[in-house]
Amino acid sequence: MSSIEERIPAIQWVERENRRFITILRNLDEAGWSCPSYCPGWSAADVVAHMTLGARFYAHVIPAGREERFEMPFGAKDLKSFWAYRDRVGAELASLPGGERVDRFEEAVWNLQVVFEAIRPEDMEKEAWHWMCPSPVHSYPGQRLYELILHDWDTRNDPEGELHPDALGAAVDILDFRLPFFFNHAPDPELKGSFRFETVGPARSWAMRVEAGSARPVSPEEGPFDAEVFASASDIVLLTTGRADLGAKKAAGRLRIEGDSRLAGALLGILCRPF
Repeated sequence: MSSIEERIPAIQWVERENRRFITILRNLDEAGWSCPSYCPGWSAADVVAHMTLGARFYAHVIPAGREERFEMPFGAKDLKSFWAYRDRVGAELASLPGGERVDRFEEAVWNLQVVFEAIRPEDMEKEAWHWMCPSPVHSYPGQRLYELILHDWDTRNDPEGELHPDALGAAVDILDFRLPFFFNHAPDPELKGSFRFETVGPARSWAMRVEAGSARPVSPEEGPFDAEVFASASDIVLLTTGRADLGAKKAAGRLRIEGDSRLAGALLGILCRPF
């Protein structure tokens, strides 16, 4: 029987990215903490406070979901109280001295790592609460991996820079689940077609079919496809998390579409949203 780390490879990558990011944070001076990030209005301190609360959030909802209790974290009863708690405690964390702020971050991420490693095969499809939409337990390690590599990029605040390469392969591997999942959360019932994606740096390919307001993964070998999308791994992750502009990437020759560009544009318009 395969281990949970083999079933959810992102778990191991989250641990590695935690260690890499903590090293970066331990080396920040006060000027570094106060630097603006890519996230509007947030400094590096605000980003890390947000990530600390995110780890605490997941560490609550995943065990609850495994026990088939669909509940919000932080004792919240509705979205208003959820966001009020995050705003209040996030401000408290952001105001801490740098070393103490990293201590709180470390405590939260290693607690979450224990939660990830406790997931069992029978838990994987159970749903846990998320403010965007109910999400299967197996998706949370991948979501956390995205948060780690994206917020690292955010704190560098270099819109022309690329994501750190170590975990990019693992991040792109998640897209065959992630893109149909997010499409199905906010579908276009009129869109119909088959789409193949291919990246370089590292090389990956995956595909999805959209029909009647629903998307599902298909094999990238199941052609022909209505449209094919080609980009670097870093660019496709940045695009599909709202951190890069489709038009700019196309104009720079860093995003190429073959086949029906209208269909591809309609799909990418849905998928390329901030989170």
